[in-house]
Amino acid sequence: MLDKVKKILTERILLDSEDYYNIEKYREKLIKILSLDKEITINILQQLNKVQVLYASEVFEEISANLNSYDYFNCLILLEKKFPDINIKISIEEAKKFMH
Repeated sequence: MLDKVKKILTERILLDSEDYYNIEKYREKLIKILSLDKEITINILQQLNKVQVLYASEVFEEISANLNSYDYFNCLILLEKKFPDINIKISIEEAKKFMH
């Protein structure tokens, strides 16, 4: 599943920033895959590089709503510490709002 997520992220990264239709298609694919299983999602996120994490952060809040897991949320905090030079703080704050 890691390879599938990386492939989706690579294709998403290559999209024009104004190609909203296709960006949404890739967001939906990521949300679907990364919302299936908390442990698998955490494992995948821990293996992504900085750029991949930045683009994955586009769907952090939706995944948070679907998984409703403090372990997932803690993983996001660790990613922020691992990659302090990318700005994912807002995505993490939004994801926290979806925790029940």
